[in-house]
Amino acid sequence: MHPTIETKQSQLSISSPIVGKNSPIAYGLGSFGLASLYKVFAGFYMFYYIDKLGLAIALAAIINVVFGIWDALNDPLVGFLSDNTRSRWGRRKPWLLVGLPFFVSILVMVYAVPKQFLHGNVLFWYALIIFFLFEGAYTVMDINYAALFPELFQNIKDRAHASSYYQGLTMLGELVGFAIPPFIYAKFGFIPMALSFAGVAGIILFLAIIQHKEDPIALKTPPLYLRDAFTEVLKDRPFLLFSIALTFLTFTTGVYTLATPFWVKYTIGASPQVTSLIFAIVFSVAILSVSIWGRSTRTLGIKRTWLVSVAVMIASAIILGLASNLVTGAIGAAVAGAGLGGVKVCRELIMANFVDINLRRTGHRREGIYYSLMRFIGKLSKILESLALVLLGVLFGYVSGGNPGPQPGNAFRFLISVFPLVFTCIAWLIASRISFDYKPDLSHPGSEQIK
Repeated sequence: MHPTIETKQSQLSISSPIVGKNSPIAYGLGSFGLASLYKVFAGFYMFYYIDKLGLAIALAAIINVVFGIWDALNDPLVGFLSDNTRSRWGRRKPWLLVGLPFFVSILVMVYAVPKQFLHGNVLFWYALIIFFLFEGAYTVMDINYAALFPELFQNIKDRAHASSYYQGLTMLGELVGFAIPPFIYAKFGFIPMALSFAGVAGIILFLAIIQHKEDPIALKTPPLYLRDAFTEVLKDRPFLLFSIALTFLTFTTGVYTLATPFWVKYTIGASPQVTSLIFAIVFSVAILSVSIWGRSTRTLGIKRTWLVSVAVMIASAIILGLASNLVTGAIGAAVAGAGLGGVKVCRELIMANFVDINLRRTGHRREGIYYSLMRFIGKLSKILESLALVLLGVLFGYVSGGNPGPQPGNAFRFLISVFPLVFTCIAWLIASRISFDYKPDLSHPGSEQIK
């Protein structure tokens, strides 16, 4: 494509308003529904299969590796197909509307394990297949919904405003998805828990999806060839470094999520309802911190704000490692929530900037590819989680809920603190070497400079 044409397309795609202004609240509510549905899975699937159904932790680690590899491989494919979709309903909506029924149905099947699959090797194969299907459905939903953000909100002012609603409601969804289920499964069981979330959160997500209006200009650009689509993004070194750092932070939050039910049971020695309390503290503080982190990006800049938020995550790992009672554990959870809020706010602004810079350089919108490659690299965290589980069995002898070994309390203290501490430190070092400078065309309204 001729350079002058690319520049013209880029400016139109960034600065031209979408017909019918999109609502940040509606977008945030959709993310609320999607996040709560996923956290019902992510927060409890390992606890359910290992501690309740008796799946050996070594087999669970194998599943997690296969799950992570499949998750990584399908992300770029979904991103490429989404970017190249052309329909009267837009590029993302068809995928979201078709994928939603599959997504909520498979979530129920995760916990509604048929009796004939409850024992031995058949439980392993059932878990492997159903997690495989769930992840595929979630990839379709997550990549397409995330890719809407840079397109629906096209200048810095709108994005900063929308990001507050987006991240606040996303974390509220995560809070609900983490904190409410223990109360439901403790009284009614895991299947009613999954059914209730599939119904309520699924409806909220559906209503949000049908509200969004995509940019008609994006439909006029020619589709991308597979090689060209990925080659251009893979040359973006700051983006690749950012994705690697984000992988280590994703690993940390993933370990926190996975370990908390075990940590509450074995290390703190508390009831399942305390798991809800810990998750509630994390996400309540995260939600309350969003506006503070948003103002920080405008005063300190994105890079400094991101570095501070990662440093807060480092502090949380230290506190959780030292916790021996609920009070100290709650303090560690609050610090983790504050760091999580900053990481999430900065992530969306940084990703949107990468998309805009690429758009100005090439004339093509690659939101789907950028978000899918970020997820692809980030899914390495699943492999790291699996290695952590295996190491836990080797060092402390934990096998399953029926055979927890001689030191389950120390095992999950180690899991929730040592691994997060090491990898958040690495993430901070990587982040300190990345430039997030973004210099948009100041002749267009709303295109303020971010440093």
